[in-house]
Amino acid sequence: MKSVEAAYQLIAHTLSAWAQGGWRTLRFQAPVYRATCGGMHFSLIDEHGNEKALPFEWNGVDCVNRATLYLRDDLIKTTGQRIWGMTFTLYPDGKFNIEYDYNMPEGYEETDETVDLLQSLEGLQKQGIDVSKR
Repeated sequence: MKSVEAAYQLIAHTLSAWAQGGWRTLRFQAPVYRATCGGMHFSLIDEHGNEKALPFEWNGVDCVNRATLYLRDDLIKTTGQRIWGMTFTLYPDGKFNIEYDYNMPEGYEETDETVDLLQSLEGLQKQGIDVSKR
């Protein structure tokens, strides 16, 4: 991904490619985690105002996922704020609205720290826990 605009266009193009028939809005919603989006939901509001699931293709899901993670990373870089969810709404005239959720999901823990096995074993031994090195 080369720009925020390219990410927006990729999401919009993917959603509109999946839509068939008349629609008032297309929507993508998902929590945004460290390595991926979780529980992605794609829907449309048809010309009669009824909400329906938007049929999708897996390669398009991957594109939307990558674009969303790009937007998350760009927001961290430009604002210092981390998003934990996103709703992207597309209208037939090509305009769109994005809502970001800045609240970490309750009970979710995310860490980028790696743990060295030897350090972990030594730490356990210092706590009096018998750990045999084999």
